[in-house]
Amino acid sequence: MKIGMMSAWNTDSGVAIHAELIGREWVKKGHELKVFTFIKDDFHGDGLTAKIDEPFVVRCFGTSTKTKFLDPRPIITEKYYDVFIVQDLRMLPYQNLYKNLSFNKEKIKNCGSCFT
Repeated sequence: MKIGMMSAWNTDSGVAIHAELIGREWVKKGHELKVFTFIKDDFHGDGLTAKIDEPFVVRCFGTSTKTKFLDPRPIITEKYYDVFIVQDLRMLPYQNLYKNLSFNKEKIKNCGSCFT
């Protein structure tokens, strides 16, 4: 299964811990995971927990409370996702996300949102 996930990743936030536990299990089970997460200058949490991200991690957005930055290209250029998960939507640059995710509706079979 091809899974896309927008979430905190490799930070000390509860959302990141939740996402990492689930995401790493998916990878172990053979699923193709692509994680879209906060840029290193604007992230959710108090600190980064890894100096180097895994190869499936793309840092392409900031928080809704600071930069509101979003580079949608890594998300919308993928051919498709079987599942696309958005975790902790209130911390993501949701206004920019709504504008850009509409281009990708035909590429996403199932979309879910988790609030942790």
